[in-house]
Amino acid sequence: MSNQSLADSIRNIPPVTRFFTITTVIVCFANSLKIIQPHQLICYLPLFIDTFNDTSRTISNSNIAGSIGAIVGLLAQSYRFFTCFLLPQGLLTDQPFHAILDIYFFYTFANHLESHTGKFRRNFPDCLWFTLVTGTIVVLLSLVYNAIIDINHFPVHHQMILSCVTYIWSRSLKNSLINFLGLVPIKAYYLPLFNLFFKLLISGYSSFLDSAIGIFSGYLYQCFQSDTLPIYNLFPGSYAKYLTSNRDTNGRRVGQLNNNFASMDQSVTTAGIDFIEDSIFDKGYLKAPIWLYKLLNYPTNNSKRTTAFYPRPDTTSNISAGTHVNINENTSTDNSGSGTSTGFSWFGQGNDPFKGKGYRLGD
Repeated sequence: MSNQSLADSIRNIPPVTRFFTITTVIVCFANSLKIIQPHQLICYLPLFIDTFNDTSRTISNSNIAGSIGAIVGLLAQSYRFFTCFLLPQGLLTDQPFHAILDIYFFYTFANHLESHTGKFRRNFPDCLWFTLVTGTIVVLLSLVYNAIIDINHFPVHHQMILSCVTYIWSRSLKNSLINFLGLVPIKAYYLPLFNLFFKLLISGYSSFLDSAIGIFSGYLYQCFQSDTLPIYNLFPGSYAKYLTSNRDTNGRRVGQLNNNFASMDQSVTTAGIDFIEDSIFDKGYLKAPIWLYKLLNYPTNNSKRTTAFYPRPDTTSNISAGTHVNINENTSTDNSGSGTSTGFSWFGQGNDPFKGKGYRLGD
């Protein structure tokens, strides 16, 4: 039995996921206790327009000190660009259980993306940069939609970023099998599509639109990382000369580990399932800028910026086609000490993991 405390478990959560999960939970509790109200945290174009108009009237009717105070107050509203991501849809619609589910799913998918076995391999600056880029895209797209198409649409940014994270996760593990709603076995590749139709069926067009904006934001991030043109990279044959097959004679990707998942749930039959190749925009890796590494005092040699045209040498085995993934498992990562190696995996089940200790000669 593990003697790991709750504090240790929280510390083992990757930093970006930990911060957003904990702050979202705190906001939910503060709202329940009537300490804050959702309207104080939302990012909504009509609200900004009203605030701007009020500021303009104050400036026209005040002296210099009053005008400066009004401008500072207007600029201070920029905090909403961050806090809007801390409001789950269930909190806004007075459905606490839905809020809990949204927080749980965000934690699950973001945790894996940021973990040692995920896309960012526990690289804090790169994952933080991903969050900043996609979060900015989400806010801009929602404001543009309000300004051009429907100013009355109320955007739920937490749902948008959740859909974005889910989309990126599904593209990273597109050939893995999951149970949608615990019932329907599907490939991870199709999870965003299933989520879209589920949102449309259960929550209506507004929720469907928010999810679509989140998915499109994730797609634009992939365009940045692959250095390819949006929309054009969706056409068959685009950048064809850069696409090469990377399967061996057994139908597996070269470099993949043929893991034995005999101890996992075998209720899903994987025979005959076609392997889904990476698209051109799945390739590459977007490294955070050097200034962010320096700001965080983080070593800069842990990742490399690549594009679809300069493939990243991947030494970490991917999950093979047909592998059944239990997305309800938690990541347990021991990150204490540079001489420790661990066999813990976000997907691991069954046998106890191997742990080894390395020491310098003479110790």
